[in-house]
Amino acid sequence: MQASQAAFPFPRTRLARSLHLALLGLSLVGAARAQQAPQATDTAKEASLPAVRVTARREAETATGPVRGYVARRSATATKTDTPIAETPQSISVVTRDQMDAQNVQSVGDALRYTAGVMAEANGPDPRADVATIRGFGGGRSAFRDGLRDHAFGGQGGIVIEPWGLERIEVLRGPASVLYGQGDAGGMLNLVSKRPQPVAHHEVQLQLGNHGRKQAAVDVGGPLAAAPEWSYRLNALVRDADTEVDHVKDDRLYIAPALTWRPSAATSLTLLASYQKNERGQGYQSLPRVGTLVPGVEGKVPTERFVGEPGFERFDQEQTSIGYQFEHRLGEDWTLRQNLRVMNQDTLFNSTYHAGLHDDGVTIDRLAGQGRERVRNVVLDNQAQWTLRGDGLQQTLLFGLDHQRLRATQGTLYTPFPTLNVYHPVYGQPLPVSRKAPPDDTRKTLTQTGVYVQDQLKFNDRIAWTVGGRYDTTRSNETDLASRQDDPQRDHAFTWRTGVVYLADGGWAPYAGYARSFSPQVGSDAAGRRFDPEKGEQFEVGVRYQPAEQDFSLLASVYDLRRQNVLVADPVNLGEQVQRGEVRSRGLELEAKATLMRSLDLVASYAYNDLEVTRSTGPERGHRPSASPKSMASVWASWRVADVPGLKLSGGVRHVGSSYGDEEETLRVPSHTLVDAAVEVNVARLLQTTGDWRLALNVSNLFDKTYVSTCGYFADGCKYGYGRRGTLTLSYRW
Repeated sequence: MQASQAAFPFPRTRLARSLHLALLGLSLVGAARAQQAPQATDTAKEASLPAVRVTARREAETATGPVRGYVARRSATATKTDTPIAETPQSISVVTRDQMDAQNVQSVGDALRYTAGVMAEANGPDPRADVATIRGFGGGRSAFRDGLRDHAFGGQGGIVIEPWGLERIEVLRGPASVLYGQGDAGGMLNLVSKRPQPVAHHEVQLQLGNHGRKQAAVDVGGPLAAAPEWSYRLNALVRDADTEVDHVKDDRLYIAPALTWRPSAATSLTLLASYQKNERGQGYQSLPRVGTLVPGVEGKVPTERFVGEPGFERFDQEQTSIGYQFEHRLGEDWTLRQNLRVMNQDTLFNSTYHAGLHDDGVTIDRLAGQGRERVRNVVLDNQAQWTLRGDGLQQTLLFGLDHQRLRATQGTLYTPFPTLNVYHPVYGQPLPVSRKAPPDDTRKTLTQTGVYVQDQLKFNDRIAWTVGGRYDTTRSNETDLASRQDDPQRDHAFTWRTGVVYLADGGWAPYAGYARSFSPQVGSDAAGRRFDPEKGEQFEVGVRYQPAEQDFSLLASVYDLRRQNVLVADPVNLGEQVQRGEVRSRGLELEAKATLMRSLDLVASYAYNDLEVTRSTGPERGHRPSASPKSMASVWASWRVADVPGLKLSGGVRHVGSSYGDEEETLRVPSHTLVDAAVEVNVARLLQTTGDWRLALNVSNLFDKTYVSTCGYFADGCKYGYGRRGTLTLSYRW
């Protein structure tokens, strides 16, 4: 970011300025309404507070609503029904809004750093998509939003969701194709949007950080006084920031309105929309292995080194989505639901890649990639739920029909760039290309229709059994727009799962489950060979401990997961993929979340993952895939200091074990351990004044540890992990 630019270059357009002013006006209106509302006395508040907190915590929690603290008890991700997590025969974790706020997460990856079995930055710092590996597997098909798929065919323009608009992030480990169709065998992320609530909520937030970060956000909502059957929610954010890499910015404009109509207790309709504009430079860059993983002729290459060209680089992305979630109860037994989302996303990118280190040890070749990607997705899910209650038996049958049409039009051009001294760069050399995007050359489409049924049976409040099956038909096509040649393919599959949970006394719930997955692949390798559908299956056993009247949750699980026909990056041809036979993942996961003595919030996790390529025609057979650490561990604690009212101290430690940067296990990437810290002050409580003012300082990678996150990229490249990031946040709630 140039110093001459004014702070907050957003809003730059007339529309953006109008939205910005509307948000400000809405905040002022909310503040005025709060001043007019009658206020309870301090004595009454103190007397009623404990009872109100406990009652609301137990009665109000739903599968998609807010959670007080870190411990969620209900979820719909694993079953598409509002089900206690303890009755789910598959491993699931929930990152609540309170946890995200305490850790001041800046991305979906940030929010998953303390979740067992999830590697949130598996591709290193990568702003192009919310991609995480779960149990060693991951890809562009693992992300869902409000139970509906977000997908961009794994290209440059992946899906990125602003976490400020999320109520919770849920991780379902293992195959989920029975309910969601195509998907990654390792699991799925379900990003649950903030929705209108029956109680008014208002928050305004200002944030400053290193690397020139300036951000403002607002979250307002509640019932409409003139029409109580309607309620609204508006989340918005504007950011102007640089990054730790020279000449790379991180600007964003985000607005997400929501409206709920509840004409009766049996019917509800929620409209969800969002607009997001990201303006970045090249954030996905590797540097030579000699100079990062091992010292080069002049030591280590600085972490802030930029291998592109100022003025040429860009990663501009504009995303809009609109949809609804409808539910209607027919009497006591039947419930009908329909969920829909239409999403459009345009991405323009000019990116420069390191393409090889010269023998002098300081000069690198460079390759420029230019392109445009336009994504158009429509996803529809219809559900009918039948609930039966009898003597010692509770049964929930779910019937579903879903349809999705995903389309991406792409144009990409790669051009050699002038060389660069990576230790002493000189920018501004004549470039052989313009900044203009190349014409479209490829269009990919994927259409899927699925029919599914699920039965949840609960016997005598002791045994919960879940079984489900699904049949999918898919049509995919890749069109060469220059020659107008199509490459169509049809696939179909039947997937199923089953599992059982024993609900023992005291909150113990051992479980066992089996699940299968199916994922058609669009495209072909560099030799023109069509990709076969990917398949997966998992056996899992585990135990949960979640006492009824305590904010405590413990999960322990072991699993055997196999993934066939796996797509990986082609190590020879940049931008291409290859398909291998089978990868097996076995492991152990432990996770605990708790609020102890009402003063200490705790998150702790450990994961051991034994990953091996079991079938392949290449040299990687019998070896561990790259970028896959065997062990990960983390702990985060927040302590409310009793002697200093309003003061909360937090800290965390994250450990990621060593991995390999190649398939033959010859290039070892060392482990790293990072420390995070935070301090929050409730100014009103500390100074005994009115108004809910809060001031928080969050620092990730507190000691600014320099480490290599991954290796094995094109041209023997490696990527540094995130350095120290500090943010100071002032928020006001009413």
